[in-house]
Amino acid sequence: MILHPSLFKPGRSPLLLAILLLLPLTVRAKDAMRETELPAAIDNELTYLLDFVGKNRLDPHRFDTARIGRLLDFIESPKKDDWIYRAGEREGATSAYYESDIRRSLDHLLRLTYSNDIPSVFTAPSTVRTEHWTAVDAPGQKLPALWIQPATPDKPVVVTGMEHLVNSPDSHSGAYYEYDLYRTLILTRVGGRKLLISLSSQTGESRVGRKGIIVGPDDNWDYLYTDQTGLNRTGLGWANTYMYGSQSVAFYLETGDTPPKTRFGVFKWIRAGWAGINVVNSQHIFSGLRRFGEVFRQIAEHPRTDDTMALARDFHAVSRLPLARLKRLAQNYLTALRKRCEEEGLLADGEVQALFSAGHYLESLNRDDMESILAIEYAKQMLGKPHYIDLADEFALTR
Repeated sequence: MILHPSLFKPGRSPLLLAILLLLPLTVRAKDAMRETELPAAIDNELTYLLDFVGKNRLDPHRFDTARIGRLLDFIESPKKDDWIYRAGEREGATSAYYESDIRRSLDHLLRLTYSNDIPSVFTAPSTVRTEHWTAVDAPGQKLPALWIQPATPDKPVVVTGMEHLVNSPDSHSGAYYEYDLYRTLILTRVGGRKLLISLSSQTGESRVGRKGIIVGPDDNWDYLYTDQTGLNRTGLGWANTYMYGSQSVAFYLETGDTPPKTRFGVFKWIRAGWAGINVVNSQHIFSGLRRFGEVFRQIAEHPRTDDTMALARDFHAVSRLPLARLKRLAQNYLTALRKRCEEEGLLADGEVQALFSAGHYLESLNRDDMESILAIEYAKQMLGKPHYIDLADEFALTR
């Protein structure tokens, strides 16, 4: 793309230049897959569900599966592989839908993803840095053991609360964001099969986007996080970006097959950009959902996740590691990651080099950050990916 010289004249708004710099990405994304908008009837049923999450939500105990019949028909229907399905816009946010069949029972997925001891990053190492419930409207502020709850259509099991999330660097821009979510979980049955509906709604504008660094191939989940605002795209390092809002409706529906299988389907809306302008399109959202979903399926189906109770014990043990031991493990990881940065030519960047000087990066990590590193390293080691620290002393990897 040729940029007209007048764009660089003094006083010219950088916003126009930023939008033009993003145009090639947007055009390529639209050409990659066809998009189709879902019927209004499905949109109405999504609205019905989203009314059960948020500051002024309706009582989720009043949820009625009969009100989402068309939506469930869509979830179970065959889809075209080269199409992106999207729902209508919400408050200026565009959307995309993603689905995957996971060869696990819903009870197994509940044990894996909604345990108080297994960190969320373990099943989402490609998209999450840290994620935890900051409030749960339940006794002891703890998530209940959903896999043993006797949910029925006329008496769903409901969990509501708040979640704090820091995501991994975006694969398009390199930025990462920190924000809070209202959360609602509804566990019920439909046609005799278990169904979990997971709802989220962002509480407000995120913190300003900060520069993250993807070290090597994205599918090895090696990320660095800086405190510098902006994007890691040429010409856009100055941009102060935000996630203005996001919502999601996710379904985990047992298929009734033998061996067990669960259909995972999720709708996601995101509005993000700068100066109040949304630069996110459906292709971006779909790519992010696929980035999460493919890894989630690989981890959930792996034989080493068969024993979720053992996993929970392992991660609980890590949560009780002395801070000094945790820092030593994190330092071992960073020493190896610095070498990887050197091999990738990233140390030529002064900002990256500064992260490793005088222990600066290690000192910037809190306990959640360091435990997240261990969880990701565990997932990498489990899947046979290159990893940097041996966790045999902390995890029973030989079982």
